[in-house]
Amino acid sequence: MTARKLTSKGIALAEILKLAGVEFGERLRGKALANYLLVEAADGYRAVFALPELDPAFNDRAIILADRRDGSPLTARDGPWQIVVVGEKRQARWVRQVVALTIRNSQIGSVPKDSPPKVKE
Repeated sequence: MTARKLTSKGIALAEILKLAGVEFGERLRGKALANYLLVEAADGYRAVFALPELDPAFNDRAIILADRRDGSPLTARDGPWQIVVVGEKRQARWVRQVVALTIRNSQIGSVPKDSPPKVKE
């Protein structure tokens, strides 16, 4: 069985986030490296991307917010917006029906350095 190649069109997530004030390139360093993007779908499905994954200064992977596939608008099942991660082996983070993009910091609420880690049993 031969896999069919699909062509998705949209805008790079990094470009959308730059418009919202997220800094990439040389300014993405230090504590900012703990920031991540939370992508949410209409059905409650969520996926996370570390900001360096989205930054062309860190890697060459294309991660887009697509609105078209094979020249046509996305179907109601997938759209109007879908995350597409070019080259990712599993499509588990290809969130469809995207309703929210939220920047968060993983250091908020983290355990202080002098506190021992807690493990739930």
